[in-house]
Amino acid sequence: MRRRAAVLLIATLTAGMLVVGAAADAGAQGGKAPKCKGKTKAAAIEAIEEAYFKFLDGASSPTFEDKAPYIQYMGPPVQSPALIALYQESSAANEAAAATTSVQVNEVTCTGKKTADVLYDLVLGGEPAPGIAPPGSAILEKGSKQWKVTAQAFCDLTALGNASVLESGPCSEILSGSDPSDLEDA
Repeated sequence: MRRRAAVLLIATLTAGMLVVGAAADAGAQGGKAPKCKGKTKAAAIEAIEEAYFKFLDGASSPTFEDKAPYIQYMGPPVQSPALIALYQESSAANEAAAATTSVQVNEVTCTGKKTADVLYDLVLGGEPAPGIAPPGSAILEKGSKQWKVTAQAFCDLTALGNASVLESGPCSEILSGSDPSDLEDA
């Protein structure tokens, strides 16, 4: 009985040390996101894939609060209330489909230290659906500590279900190369 308790205690302490060690490693990098260059490029690509997964996987990230930190202009450091409203409207209209949607990231190409192009397929009901999703992109937003799906990628994907989102409002501003006019600190 004591031996079992000792083994359990050692296992618990070891697991605790692994958690503390991982936290210390993360803190040693200063909480900065990896850049898409040099020694941190592979980690950046992994973080970009995670951002797309958080954004598009309805089962693991079902709520706006789960997804917002991974979409440009929807969470810290800045946010666009109009873009958030568009996201919420689109989510409500597509709630059932989103619950069974996921993503398969096929390729991430670093285009700069803080930018990347992303080729991906939507996975609908467990089956990849090649050719539906427009090419995407990712950004390490100034002041952010994580990679995000760009607002343009969000707008392009949203336009698949409602092309009028590109004609006015925040998506129109983004596609013209501007930031949304209603940006505020998050």
